[in-house]
Amino acid sequence: MSYGLPPITNPATSATPQPPQNADSVTTERRFTLNPEAAPFVPRNQGADQWNTPSNIRDRQATERKTDVLQKFHRWREKPTYPDDTVKRINDAYDALKTQKFRSAEVAFQSILCIDQDILSQYDYQKMHIGLARSLNEQTRAKQEEACSLLKELRSKAPLNEFGASIIHNLDLTLSRSELALGRYLDAETRLLRMRNKKPDADVKALCEPSDDFDADMTITRVWQFVEKHTLTETLLLNMKTRLTEKLQQKQSAAAVEKLHQKLRTVNIVLVRQWEQTGQYKLAEELLLNVSGKNPNNSEEELCKPSGQFDLDLTLARLWQTVGKHKRTEKLLLNMSNKPPDANEETLCTPCGNYLTDLALMRYWEQVGNNQLAEKLLLKMSGKHPDASEEELCKPCWHHEIDLTLVRYWEVVGKYTLAEKLLLNMTGKHPGASIDSLCSPCGNLEIDLARVRLWQMMGKYQWSEQLMLKMIGKPPGAIAEELCKPFGHHNIDLTRARLWQNMNKFELSESLLLNMSGKHLNADEDSLFKPSGNQQIDLALIRLWTVMGKFEEAERLSRRCCELYHSDECQLTLLGLSAGKAGFLEMISRYPESANTLLVTSIHYFSLACKHITNDDPKAGSDHLMKALEIVESALEKYPVNSGAYSQKGHCLRMLGRSEQEWREWFNRAESLDPGRAYRSKTDFWRGNEATALQKLRGLTKKLPDQVPG
Repeated sequence: MSYGLPPITNPATSATPQPPQNADSVTTERRFTLNPEAAPFVPRNQGADQWNTPSNIRDRQATERKTDVLQKFHRWREKPTYPDDTVKRINDAYDALKTQKFRSAEVAFQSILCIDQDILSQYDYQKMHIGLARSLNEQTRAKQEEACSLLKELRSKAPLNEFGASIIHNLDLTLSRSELALGRYLDAETRLLRMRNKKPDADVKALCEPSDDFDADMTITRVWQFVEKHTLTETLLLNMKTRLTEKLQQKQSAAAVEKLHQKLRTVNIVLVRQWEQTGQYKLAEELLLNVSGKNPNNSEEELCKPSGQFDLDLTLARLWQTVGKHKRTEKLLLNMSNKPPDANEETLCTPCGNYLTDLALMRYWEQVGNNQLAEKLLLKMSGKHPDASEEELCKPCWHHEIDLTLVRYWEVVGKYTLAEKLLLNMTGKHPGASIDSLCSPCGNLEIDLARVRLWQMMGKYQWSEQLMLKMIGKPPGAIAEELCKPFGHHNIDLTRARLWQNMNKFELSESLLLNMSGKHLNADEDSLFKPSGNQQIDLALIRLWTVMGKFEEAERLSRRCCELYHSDECQLTLLGLSAGKAGFLEMISRYPESANTLLVTSIHYFSLACKHITNDDPKAGSDHLMKALEIVESALEKYPVNSGAYSQKGHCLRMLGRSEQEWREWFNRAESLDPGRAYRSKTDFWRGNEATALQKLRGLTKKLPDQVPG
């Protein structure tokens, strides 16, 4: 079942991809009697996950079972003695989980729960269910739903503490991660607050006081990052950092010190990413250098030496790439790959063995426009050669992240046919199949959303819509009220809203976004212009209103969002609404210079240029275009790299008549920094003016003066 709603697929008749056999292809012999009323097992329609074992644990009951092991609960008990076979099965299950062989782990935990359930202590019986749920959480949406149901069933039989949290160890933590994976952020946040003994209406100080549960604290920072509660995220992380540092200054055993250092390193990395997300790059770099044992005044050679802590080194490389320190980025990544910078192309493009380092190097080369090295490395990571046939190039390597990265890369460079063929092969579909078959969900959320986005880029909007609606179990002919009900998964609903916007189905997109915000179009002003609490939803609604010409509504909501979120993105959106209008320069002068103010000022002059060109004044248009280009180049020189600035430079160069190769390079750089940007921003409010001006230019007898500096 895909995403919990479409009809169950018959595994005997449905086409499924068959990857090569590997260590993660595990089966188990069934040696138990099942409840005849139990739901049938339907294998996941993807990859090597073809298990002939029951998946619905909550319906499984052995006929010999005499007692209910969930009648009594306790957390602490003496370690029971189990037969050697049982111990081996338990160890194998956790080894599979630890090495991220989630399909193998799923089968292993199922086997234990079916074969050994009569001899397990209730504590271990609960642990096996939680282990099974953890393995399901890392797979398809359908399996994440299964994990959620399994944990709720287990939870319903156990007492709760005074805050409403389960007393079963790690149950609520695992359940909150299921909810997080399913996009149910509010449910996850509520559950984690209970685990942390916090009340939802507590003040910031209380909410950000570290609890005694490190994992719950870290998980709620992830939830807050997703819903962009940046103040809560940063405050809690800083408080955790302070508390861990204080504990390290106390007398501790060697083992305790090691655990505290591990926790502190985790907090530091998440804090760095939080500062990156909020544009506090200097703080992020200083912290990373400090915890890596480096000083900003060190030589270039010392700064680019790996510290030996892989996660810190990779985070530092990505940060340097973000802030435009390209030489340091490449040097550090090459050092991490054990490659000299003057190596030949063959050596540079040979995978080092750590796919995360290889992907980081590939993405760096892609960003700086070295596409030949980027593609060659990525293909070698997939076990392919650049000169291979199209059929070979489009075969999945069955490493999920590498395959999807190759799809995205081909999208960026405009190789849509290759990208589409690879995606279809990943789903076991053939390009010549019927549209109905092609537009059926495969059950893997990332792959299905990748197809939705790719088909939008290719202009196949009806295909995107058909797949999107099937993913959420809605027929295309449903009434608008039914179509516009949120599905409950943040990414799916936002992707659907953007799709309808790109298809000019503005009313459907507006109704969906309002429903996601808990509002109605006919609501009073205080409710209609009140931020929803989720910045992404609010900004999507603002952008939609600008496309629809509802500038007053967009501006009022934008101002309220700036007051609530205090984010650069909100500020840029508000300033952008005034670009090209009278009074803009006076308004922008009240803000200190930043990458955002320079970018929106460049857009302002670009918008004026489009108006002049449309009104048959190419000289004034040229002057304003040169001003727009000068300002955006200043932003790129002074501030960290920015996908919006890259894209803006591409727009300026295209309008000035530069070659497609030149302006296309800047659009590709923007897309490499922000995958999916192309399909999201095609309906920006100023795009219509640009399209009209470009059309006008093509009709001019003389080209605009080419004054672009070399």
